[in-house]
Amino acid sequence: MNPLFTKGQHFFEDIQPERDVDLSLAVVTHLLNTPAIYLDCLSRFTNLAMVLPKPKSICRRSYELLEKRFPIVCKQRQQLNSVEVVAAILNDHVKTEKLILVDIGGYFAGTLEQLPQRLTAKLAGVVEVTENGYQRYRDIEKLPVPVLSIARSPLKGPEDYLTGQSIVYSAEALMRECHHIMNGGNAVVFGYGKIGRSIAKALHEKNVNTKVVEIDPIRAIEARSRGFDLIDKKEALGSSDVIFCATGNQSINNHDFNRIKNGAFLFSVTSSDDELDLCRADANFEVSPVTNHIARYERLGQYFYLANDGNAINFIHNAEVGPYIYLVQGEVIKAINYMQTVDLENGLHQLPVCERRDLASRWLAHFA
Repeated sequence: MNPLFTKGQHFFEDIQPERDVDLSLAVVTHLLNTPAIYLDCLSRFTNLAMVLPKPKSICRRSYELLEKRFPIVCKQRQQLNSVEVVAAILNDHVKTEKLILVDIGGYFAGTLEQLPQRLTAKLAGVVEVTENGYQRYRDIEKLPVPVLSIARSPLKGPEDYLTGQSIVYSAEALMRECHHIMNGGNAVVFGYGKIGRSIAKALHEKNVNTKVVEIDPIRAIEARSRGFDLIDKKEALGSSDVIFCATGNQSINNHDFNRIKNGAFLFSVTSSDDELDLCRADANFEVSPVTNHIARYERLGQYFYLANDGNAINFIHNAEVGPYIYLVQGEVIKAINYMQTVDLENGLHQLPVCERRDLASRWLAHFA
């Protein structure tokens, strides 16, 4: 095993809670081409009742290996918007008294209000990893269970930063496959959140002329203070050679595709159903493959290039962020244990600072 994965395995063994035979987990996760040391750890201290791989980030080899060891259920996000579907698959797989959902992107947010009373197990809560998911759970008027989010944890900052760097790496590699380079062109980043901020910084360091579209005035001021010119959406689409979509909230809608500059490359940092309104674009434009991961969209003399069917491009290159992914997964493990041992009120929560400090110290002991 690669030394990084061996260290990660030892780290998880160090932070692993005591086993709870009455607790089941249903875990939304990426299935990348890496050893399943995180899932292994979850299965050692709980009943890992069900793994729901995110559809746009499944490595076939990993899937085939893991389906022999864990119950894997593949569902599209729209299928999980049905409380009947969610309750049925959970009741089929969960045979213990308590259940915690581990989510990446708010997959259970649409059904959560009705879900507890339809389950045979007691739903103890939800652990959510991403900012998109945090916002979806926050928008529920009255949460029926505790939701512990690590999206805004300072321990997730390094992963967010490195994700932005990996996005730019993948974008440059994909453009070079098409005999294009970023240098000398104009780029725009939609969304100056944690990942968008990192993308803009990486582009600036590559001497790419970079501007930002940001509707939040506070983030817009921050972008401006870092030297990035602000631009409105219409002008950005018409003048940018490279477009990065990093809002998680449909930054490009159906009408926007008609405004994209000829020859521009369009990249997303998350799933296409979160970031792009592609349904009608696929019908209105003639779509032809250019490389394995780049398609050309053309209509009435206008054309642009879309990467990875509008999904996160960093997964093409395995979304590498080094050992920092174990810090995020470690906080998920801490959050599960905290939710089990502390009587939390229904609503949004974060892991206490003391728990984060302990996790950070243990991570440093293994990786620093």
